[in-house]
Amino acid sequence: MIPTISRLTKPAYPGHWPVGKLENLFLAAGSAVVSLVDVYRHDMLATLTETSTPTMLLQQMRQGMLSSDNGRRILAERPRISTKSVDLDALRDLPKGTLGREYSLWLERCGVTPDTRDPVHYIDDEELAYIVQRYRESHDLYHLLLGQRVDILSELIIKWFEFSHFKLPVAGLSSAFGPLRLRHSWQRQDLFTRSGPWAIRQGNRCAPLMGIYWENEWSTNLAELRQRMNLTDVPDWRDGKGPQGKGKAKFGSGLEIGGA
Repeated sequence: MIPTISRLTKPAYPGHWPVGKLENLFLAAGSAVVSLVDVYRHDMLATLTETSTPTMLLQQMRQGMLSSDNGRRILAERPRISTKSVDLDALRDLPKGTLGREYSLWLERCGVTPDTRDPVHYIDDEELAYIVQRYRESHDLYHLLLGQRVDILSELIIKWFEFSHFKLPVAGLSSAFGPLRLRHSWQRQDLFTRSGPWAIRQGNRCAPLMGIYWENEWSTNLAELRQRMNLTDVPDWRDGKGPQGKGKAKFGSGLEIGGA
């Protein structure tokens, strides 16, 4: 990310880069173009999330969190999800089927680390900035809850889910233009006829995700958590293939979203 030219407003929190309305519009447009051209520019996707999300929507997310005990605790205690705050080795030793063990295995087998999430820069309100950070750091757990691996099709399934659940503009843009990045016709057909509509249904019926205190759920059985969240018919991500079982999700196959 590039620091903005606006220096008129004092930062509201460490890492905050205050921007004016025109700068925000420029950042949103530029990051949208770059994100569509290069799906691996996670920094541009992060910028787009922050500059395209209406403050009113973030305030609604905050009100939703304040309406539950767990949500209020999250806002008060500000937990973070990273290798500094989460002992992945301890999670791996938890009983089979628990959220913590499944999460640690998912990270290992998908080659993902929770440390890759960009810090928030462009949200002016400090508490709303934390909400965006919490949403961002919980993204991998959404993959796990919905039984999705780390490939382009799986990511689009998650974006369709996130748009129906959170109503975030960036998820809507990804849902609309992301299918252009799919290499295989069976992927597009499945997304539009089966997995995409499934993701929308799950997003609409799912209990508020921002109210989950993940750190207090590591010992919870994953199946029980899905049931509590009203998630149904979740696929198994363990077979090493794409979410529909066609083609291995290895580099060059058109199924991967990261490197080899």
